[in-house]
Amino acid sequence: MGDLWGSISAATLVLPQAMAFGIALWLPIHGNSGAAALAGLITAAMLSLASGAMRGTCGMVSAPTGPTLVLISAAAATYQSHGVAPELMATALLLTVALAGLLQMGIGLLNLGQIIKFIPYPVVSGFMTGTGILMILSQRHALLPEGIDDNWIPLVTAIATIVTMHWLPRLLSRLLPEGFPKPPPTILGLICGTLLFHLLVLTTGIGLPTSWVVGTLPALSDAHFGIDIDHILQLPLTLVLLSALALAVLASLDTLLTAVIADVTTGQRHDARRELAAQGGGQMLSAMLGGMAGAGTTGATLVAIESGGRQWSGLLTGLVFLLLIVVMAPIAAWLPISVFAGIIIHVSLFSMLDLEIVQWIKSRRTRLDATIALTVIGVTVYYNLMVAVGLGVALSVVEFLRAQVDSSVIHRRWTLGERPSMRHRPPEEREAIASHADLAAGYDLQGSLFFGSADSLFSAISHSPAKFVILSLRRVLQIDLTAIRMIGQIAGTLRQHGGELVLTHASGRMGLTRCQNRTHYRVIPYHSGDVIPSFSQTEAAIEYVENRLLEEQGLIPAHQIGPCPPRQAKLFRDLSDRQFGHLEPWLTPHHASAGDYLFRCGDAGNSLLIVVHGELEALLPYRKKRRMRLATVGPGMEVGEAAFLNPAPRKTDLRAISDAQWVELSHDDLMRIADHHPRVALRLVQILAQDLGARMANVDAIVQRLAE
Repeated sequence: MGDLWGSISAATLVLPQAMAFGIALWLPIHGNSGAAALAGLITAAMLSLASGAMRGTCGMVSAPTGPTLVLISAAAATYQSHGVAPELMATALLLTVALAGLLQMGIGLLNLGQIIKFIPYPVVSGFMTGTGILMILSQRHALLPEGIDDNWIPLVTAIATIVTMHWLPRLLSRLLPEGFPKPPPTILGLICGTLLFHLLVLTTGIGLPTSWVVGTLPALSDAHFGIDIDHILQLPLTLVLLSALALAVLASLDTLLTAVIADVTTGQRHDARRELAAQGGGQMLSAMLGGMAGAGTTGATLVAIESGGRQWSGLLTGLVFLLLIVVMAPIAAWLPISVFAGIIIHVSLFSMLDLEIVQWIKSRRTRLDATIALTVIGVTVYYNLMVAVGLGVALSVVEFLRAQVDSSVIHRRWTLGERPSMRHRPPEEREAIASHADLAAGYDLQGSLFFGSADSLFSAISHSPAKFVILSLRRVLQIDLTAIRMIGQIAGTLRQHGGELVLTHASGRMGLTRCQNRTHYRVIPYHSGDVIPSFSQTEAAIEYVENRLLEEQGLIPAHQIGPCPPRQAKLFRDLSDRQFGHLEPWLTPHHASAGDYLFRCGDAGNSLLIVVHGELEALLPYRKKRRMRLATVGPGMEVGEAAFLNPAPRKTDLRAISDAQWVELSHDDLMRIADHHPRVALRLVQILAQDLGARMANVDAIVQRLAE
């Protein structure tokens, strides 16, 4: 019952509008107002039947709409300017509608509706407003007919219809009890306008001109203008096909906008493929029966849903239209064309003109959107409908590119002093890197790196004193060929000044990288033989740049020299030979193969490890089997200080990156050394405390960076 009441409510709302749109399109071409009004009703019936049968959108009701009317009318004017004879115009328009239906089915089946949704809102707003203005202008002949005395009657009738549709529903909502069904504004306008029209005709005593009323509707079996197959080849088929494509896109956009509104009201989701395919089938049926183009109608759809309509309301609305076609045949002879003109003007004024454009002009933030909308309006009214849409989309694309160029592609700039690597280094290496930290800079990039934003990146790096530059592409969504060439140019410029460019997170989908020997080292070509180092993680790139800075100062990183005997380790370097002699017997040697775990997070720990050969890495387990590298330890460096000073479960995993050798000193051994040689134990603890203090300062900087 909800679907039944919803369909009746929607049909009564759409009925006058469908007849009005049919008259507006076909009366100038066919000359028969009854057949023209019937064409609008047939269109509403076929579209609603096809859409309702497929049930692509819950509660969808379809009928002729203002945008499709204006576009098909513009197509008629274009055909006329290209020499299409009047007797071929009906065939040309019906062929356009049929081809549009076929193309709309293709849009639905190929799931191209998602692309149509990307048309910017200012373009849609300007298009709808311009269409509304064209609809108002198209009714001037119906309001002021020529060659007839007392031609003021249609104008007064249309004005009365507009006033009735706008004010009478508000008055009835106050007078009628709450919950009492309110008649649709179009029905109120149709009744009041018709009564006033005939009252004015009677009081003035003029004979009723037949051109002022719709006339008797023809039988449904005669409701076709006919597509003359023999005359199709006489039409400008290329122009017809382009008009059909424009109509298919416009009808699809109109339908999808209505479908989204229906989803918000019902809480369900529409099937765009099924809905557009059904709409295309309805367009083809409409063309076969002499109808016109249409789409989903927002007003009728909302009325149907609010009246209880859901899945079957569209199908039942189509059946109600077929019933009304039979019932309306004798009544249509008394319906004034000027009343339908008033209905069209009311729909244009209060449903299609977007007055928010005026508010957009007042705000600096939306002024450019207002300019786009006004441009679309101007081109729509004074030139061509689809050219206006294409121009609006082009202007929106230009605005998007301008906004992308103005927005900085650099998310954050940092130096090695703010973000050192995780590698444990001797004090002399840390001091050397810190003193030259300004020679290296990192840039975390964001967004789209394309031809518009690549130049600003080049300018920023060119004005930086840094010789070594790290570009992190982790937040970059896409990169085009121009930006790739710009990256190569940056690398070449830095190389000419003795520096180097390093990339991180340069995934293969960006077209930047290729794997070498199944490792994470990747390159992009700039000149023959020149490559740009690239790493999968920023941490590895930072360590690489630190090593390059050390090489610039003539220092070889300790972990690259080779094995480091315990006596030369950083922890024992400041001890005297006599002190180290007391300590050496307590150092226990160990070894492990690459990939072996020396201990796991949670294992009991009480010992300090001093690396002699190879490299170890401290890993923090998180989220299932993933691990984050916290530190890299090479020859001469120690790890495990916390558990050594205060025995407790290990907080990280420790794994051998390569074959490794180390010596181990336990907490219990430290206590025994303290008993026999307290000065040695005190000095050892003092060195560890100083090292831990410096490391905690580094951790604080890292935490602050993560917080930012």
